[in-house]
Amino acid sequence: MCKINSLYANELLNIEEDIDYIAELFIQIENEKSDTKKTEINQHLIEYLQSFLAKSESFSADYSKIKKLSVLTSEDKLLKIYTWNLAFQNGSFKYFGFLQYKPSGKINLFFLDDKKYNSENDTDPRLYQTNTEWYGAIYYEIVTKKWNSKTYYTLLGYDAADFLINRKVIETIYFDRKDLPIFGKKMFKINRTQTGRLIFEYADRVTMLLRYNKKQDMIVLDHLVPPEPKYNNMYQFYGPDLSYDALVFRGGKWILETNIDPDVAINYKKDQKINHIKRRGASKDF
Repeated sequence: MCKINSLYANELLNIEEDIDYIAELFIQIENEKSDTKKTEINQHLIEYLQSFLAKSESFSADYSKIKKLSVLTSEDKLLKIYTWNLAFQNGSFKYFGFLQYKPSGKINLFFLDDKKYNSENDTDPRLYQTNTEWYGAIYYEIVTKKWNSKTYYTLLGYDAADFLINRKVIETIYFDRKDLPIFGKKMFKINRTQTGRLIFEYADRVTMLLRYNKKQDMIVLDHLVPPEPKYNNMYQFYGPDLSYDALVFRGGKWILETNIDPDVAINYKKDQKINHIKRRGASKDF
């Protein structure tokens, strides 16, 4: 049985103690070798966060001591996103998260349920459009844009995938008239094709740049290629070719521009508030 401090089992204490306990649960998960016990602790974590994040004080709490939890706040201060993952012995991962949306004084809380491994066609952008059917990832950056009086949030995320492949994800989310979250709106224009989600797959041993350049107001990304033509569509061999592409927001769409000036691409200051997500003992710099 996993050991859970009984002092905290039936009640929420003050904010600081809540944060300390949540941080302790993440440490227990990280140190646990058994997938079964790890899953048990994580289920308790989900239930505790469900109660804690419903409290209004949680919206302004400091989560910096929880190293394995990514916490993002939108520029308009209406949305907070919490994401994390579990690493299993077979090299697979499962993702978890919560959305806090506060258009008025009340917090609307949504659990993010990762369902991408339950489908034979995980990359289909028509799938995973609600919080109960979510394309799981750890989000590390959020970009807020308005178009036609509607606010759209663009999310940059990371999916560790498996021992061979990593993924980066660009996702959009907005809230409908009932304040329910909707993912996957077709806001990305690649050549003449519009899609609701971009997924980039590449070799586990390399890194891919995918960042919002605030100064240039564009999402900058490495151009990924195979080392030789014979490896086309074998994404475990893909990596950056030292050229850069960008997504520029025009007319309510993120439009792809290829081969942008490298000086433009890398001329930005990193946001030090973005946590490095650690995986397999090493820090991954996004």
